[in-house]
Amino acid sequence: MPEDIDGLRQAMQASLPDYVLSALAGYERFTADEPPPDAKGFAAWHAAAKAALAHVDVLVKLVRWAGAGANAEADSDSDDGISQLLAEARQALDQLDEDGEEE
Repeated sequence: MPEDIDGLRQAMQASLPDYVLSALAGYERFTADEPPPDAKGFAAWHAAAKAALAHVDVLVKLVRWAGAGANAEADSDSDDGISQLLAEARQALDQLDEDGEEE
């Protein structure tokens, strides 16, 4: 079984970075548009943006798991950048949520 896990880690190390970049690009395209002005539309837009961030977050966790041991130190700089991006995106969503509640 450990050999299967190592093979899985190697396969994931090769493919996951592209998936993370693709998910981030999709999130950026989605959030580049203004959210709908009505409460129901805004709530749906906000939920979709949060789901996209959750997807990116899970992919980043998988990248960390796949890189554990072999390249953990080399991946940490890249992970820090992605973590920072996720934190900023969450903060922006929280601000949008607060602005939407005030209207």
